[in-house]
Amino acid sequence: MGWIKKHSYSLSKQYPITDLFPPFHSQCINPPDSLSLLLSPPMQEYFEYLNKFYDKIYVLSVASFEHRRKLFAERFSGLNYTFFFGADKNKFSIEELIEKGIFSEELTRKHHRYGKTMKPGEIACAWSHKMIYEEMLEKGFQQILIFEDDAIPVAEMMNKIPETLTEVPADCELLMWGWDKNGESNIKAFIKQAGYHILYQIGFLNWNHTIIKNISAKSYSPQLKKAGFHDYTYSYAINKSGAKKLLNMQTPVQYIADNLLAHACTQQIVNGYIVYPAAFLHDSHPDGTSRDSYIR
Repeated sequence: MGWIKKHSYSLSKQYPITDLFPPFHSQCINPPDSLSLLLSPPMQEYFEYLNKFYDKIYVLSVASFEHRRKLFAERFSGLNYTFFFGADKNKFSIEELIEKGIFSEELTRKHHRYGKTMKPGEIACAWSHKMIYEEMLEKGFQQILIFEDDAIPVAEMMNKIPETLTEVPADCELLMWGWDKNGESNIKAFIKQAGYHILYQIGFLNWNHTIIKNISAKSYSPQLKKAGFHDYTYSYAINKSGAKKLLNMQTPVQYIADNLLAHACTQQIVNGYIVYPAAFLHDSHPDGTSRDSYIR
């Protein structure tokens, strides 16, 4: 049981019962080193739909995280992707980035809901995603899929990929295949929104009424919802027009990576959607913190 708890991957919120953890695995005495045995074998055929739909699939990583790339390769066998090595938080100083106009602490504080700046790892992550947008436009790709190297496929959702792709509307500029928070529009969400409106009105929150009004995802189709204000950037797709808009918003770097997507969607700068439930999840400790995070 200890091994199962150690590898729980924060599924409980969205998937309280899941085929990823069948009962017999609780009996494992000498468990494998990876999740490869936990994932359904036929996933390769569903990954092929992603290979054909997107011009390019990037997997964001850092050179030193070879073990995470190995795990990704095992979990995503059959997916055609290229590793993209982004910025390393250990190889720059914030002062240097400010001086070069790459990062703006002033704008970061302006956009953060509580006026906070970014940690070096957050800057590196946001900058790295921006680099991918730049390469996408330079190479003329029309639509791409971006993973981070700690993404995990949800086995029971893989057979939904073909149907999901048929539901993607022509105006979709951003599709979050993985996300967390604000997926439901219900009475609890309404009460939370009301609280945010009050906090903004009295000057305790940097968000505006438009962001708050659009914070929760809204129904669209059987597999998709209109995006709200969601966490994480470990699995999402953008098209050319979406990349241009995100690049413009992130020049200089001024948003935490997932906040960029959230602000773009809730302020209706981009037409954003989420796959519901999420098809991919984040490799996390039970308390929600990332394993081997380069954000912290």
